[in-house]
Amino acid sequence: MDRTSSAAPSDTSETKKWIERAVRHALQLPLRFRVEGQEDWTPGETLNLSESGLLFSSDHMLEVNTKVEITFQTTGSPMLQTSTRIAEVVRRVLSNWPETRPVFGARFRS
Repeated sequence: MDRTSSAAPSDTSETKKWIERAVRHALQLPLRFRVEGQEDWTPGETLNLSESGLLFSSDHMLEVNTKVEITFQTTGSPMLQTSTRIAEVVRRVLSNWPETRPVFGARFRS
């Protein structure tokens, strides 16, 4: 895991608190996702991936706190249970939307 510092103010002096973060890998991979409980899959693409989650883009709009099922298999039904992960959208970036695709941060659920 990578270590990232975050300033945490104290009563009399500033202290630094270390937050453990998973190493992110810049990977552009095709993926498909669907909102938990729905049947239809939607295409997307990863921007980066870690053991704890991913950053991805799609033409489909998602709300923060939405649970999604994600597979990195691009066609057909997911062949392996392990090729599918459940994640929760924790961030949404709409920079210049609708001219550009929205970007979503999602945390893998156990």
